[in-house]
Amino acid sequence: MKFGLSATLLAILPFATPAQKPPTQPRPITVDDLFQIREVSDPQLSPDSQSVAYTVKTLLLKEDRPEERVWAVPTAGGDAIPMTAEGVSSSHPRWSPNGKYLAFLSARNEGKTQVWLLNRSGGEAQRVTDTPQDVNDFVWSPDSTRLVLILRDPSEEELAAAKTKDKEKEDADEKKPKTKKPWVMDRLQFKTDEAGYLDRRRAHLYVLDLATGNLTQITSGDYDDARPAWSPDSRLIAFAGNRSKPDPDRTYNTDIWVVVANNTDKGAQLTQVTTNPGDDDMPSWSPDGKLITYITQLDPHLFQYTTHHVAVSPASGGQARVLTQSFDRNATEPRFSPDGSSIYFIADNDGTQNLCRVPVTGGEVTRAIGGRFMLYAYSLGQNGDLAAQIDMPDRPSEIYSQSASSNKLLPTCSDSRRARLVLPAPIGPSTTM
Repeated sequence: MKFGLSATLLAILPFATPAQKPPTQPRPITVDDLFQIREVSDPQLSPDSQSVAYTVKTLLLKEDRPEERVWAVPTAGGDAIPMTAEGVSSSHPRWSPNGKYLAFLSARNEGKTQVWLLNRSGGEAQRVTDTPQDVNDFVWSPDSTRLVLILRDPSEEELAAAKTKDKEKEDADEKKPKTKKPWVMDRLQFKTDEAGYLDRRRAHLYVLDLATGNLTQITSGDYDDARPAWSPDSRLIAFAGNRSKPDPDRTYNTDIWVVVANNTDKGAQLTQVTTNPGDDDMPSWSPDGKLITYITQLDPHLFQYTTHHVAVSPASGGQARVLTQSFDRNATEPRFSPDGSSIYFIADNDGTQNLCRVPVTGGEVTRAIGGRFMLYAYSLGQNGDLAAQIDMPDRPSEIYSQSASSNKLLPTCSDSRRARLVLPAPIGPSTTM
């Protein structure tokens, strides 16, 4: 099967402004050019594959900070429209499976990062979570009635702030000590990139019922839980976590687990899907709910320096099958095709990253989207359409769409805040790696 790659919109050339045409002759990039570039990322196809939501990051020179907004553009071509307002950053757009809502993360009114909901029929965004700590991530249930959230245990300061309002909060702020408490290290792993110093607070899964607003913690313990993925029937949630005994800090043994989404015992009863002593991560369910695909690392002694492969395992646990063991490339972000016959994943290849696929029974790896570029993220529609974020050597990231039934190159669309985009030639058809 051959696919063409269609460019929809989504970045500016680094040397253009809305009032200018792109230059015909290249020149060295300058600092001023950097502030004209809009960084696009995180493409998300709507359930009907008619729109792509994505984020646009702008570097604000005077304010000395970046600002991120959510935009959307029709896959058939047309004008991109902003979905969130200027003045506050918003990120992580996710369509509800029924197509009625677009949820995203944003910290507004000097508060914590929360989940906000946009009704596609119109109206202002509504906040649907109110937690004392930031919401780190969320995933829609397939029936569009619930969200699974990742929340880190709140600090004492966050709990205290949540109990105070208005004047009481101001008084509490005045009484806060001017010097911070020292860090007390009582863990073997005491620091990580991006997070900084670590304490005993852990990240767990919570389920939010959108109709009632009830928030229920469904995992617990002295472990960090991540990468939640709902089963197709919205009954179970797979996730990745290092629950090694006696101390998770002593190993890199992350496994795939399954928890009942409506449990009330904070995940006291879990199903362990994988038993590989290496790192197993990024779970995703098959359409029939019988299998889970994930990324596996087979040699724990080499931890992150060994090749990561695509594997599948029965969702109830059992014998795992590594599908890319003879494929000498690192794999990431595995997802089943809509018909469950193959698995898409991102693979590195000679200084590039391409979107590949492998039959669920194993066999030849082919490229769904391949070329001399870096493909950083992708979204797969139920009809087989694709949207992807791609960097090329001579331009910033852009969002491309690919139809499962056509090689048509869609026309450029642009908005008033971006320069005209010169389309590249279509990237070549699917080929064997």
